[in-house]
Amino acid sequence: MPRRHLWDAAAVVAAGLFAFADTVLGIDLPRPAWSWILLVAAVLTVGVVRHVPLPALVVEATMFTISYVWVPTATASPALFGLVALTLVAYRHRWQVAAGAAAAVLALQLVVLSHSSNALLDGPGGGLRTIVLAMTAATPVILGCYLRGLREAARLATERADDAEHRRRAEAGHARLAERARIAGDLHDIVAHHVSAIALQAGSGHYAATQAADRDQRLDEAVLALSTIRDDAIQTLSELRALLRVLRDPLDNDAADPETMIVEAVRRTRSAGLHVEAKIDEGTAGTTPVVRMAAARAVQEALTNALKHAGPGADVLAVVRVDDACVRVDVTDSGAVGNRPSLPSSGHGLAGMRERVDELGGTLAAGPTPYGGWRLAVSLPLGVPT
Repeated sequence: MPRRHLWDAAAVVAAGLFAFADTVLGIDLPRPAWSWILLVAAVLTVGVVRHVPLPALVVEATMFTISYVWVPTATASPALFGLVALTLVAYRHRWQVAAGAAAAVLALQLVVLSHSSNALLDGPGGGLRTIVLAMTAATPVILGCYLRGLREAARLATERADDAEHRRRAEAGHARLAERARIAGDLHDIVAHHVSAIALQAGSGHYAATQAADRDQRLDEAVLALSTIRDDAIQTLSELRALLRVLRDPLDNDAADPETMIVEAVRRTRSAGLHVEAKIDEGTAGTTPVVRMAAARAVQEALTNALKHAGPGADVLAVVRVDDACVRVDVTDSGAVGNRPSLPSSGHGLAGMRERVDELGGTLAAGPTPYGGWRLAVSLPLGVPT
């Protein structure tokens, strides 16, 4: 048997026991046989009161009326069951419906009692009984409305908890996406710069090994290119390990030093054949780590673009300075001197850098110069929190 039917059966059993006790143990007066049919109907109606409280109230009110009008010795069970039904009416329906039902019950009681032979509503005592009847009809309504309020409060609390959980999951998802984007940007900054330098060194070594004037020069140029490629590969692995350490433990402070990153980026760009002049303001060391790292990534990205699009022989000026409000990064190259190097573009460098700068409240401008080169200008506010 389903659980809801068990509750209904238990309600019928409890109502039956109450009606039996009220009838058998009450005043021992003769009752007509058909009054028992009314009592059984009132008891069985309790089994459906949870599902259809308003029709159940009508049935119980009918049993009450018949009992008091035609069976003077009837029990009070239908009246009690009617109050239970009224409570559930107030619990299931709007307060206007509950108030109307309570008024109807009170009016029915007054009509029934006013036609009784005992003159229960006459005199001062009748007024007091009327007040008691009104309170009797109002109490189930108040209880039902209170229980409905508790149910609504529980429902709203559940909805708020569900909404909070949905927001938490959405925020966690956005945080994961932001972290993935940050990791992708760091990987791009590391891999793109180093691999570009390695590709240029490999091209220079290949050219020297095949085009140099004599065998010894070709061998020396090839060995120098391979040595530089080895150094760049080792540096790449070192920076990737540092990034992985930070990913495993965000509190690990053993990450790449921004000033060292700039120095190494300048060295690799020079070894690839570009003429780089770097002017780094010593005041950058006093700025926050977040700003220093963003400035270093900006220089690295600008030098990577110079490697890709200007190539060997180009002049590059990289300036990092601090003023009263900002750290400013300005990197300008002269453009390709000979044939442009055929290095692929990732398409994410400047976009990722722009997102990083925007998160810090800074500005980024990039575009060609009037002399055929390219310029990257970044401004980072000093007030960025660590």
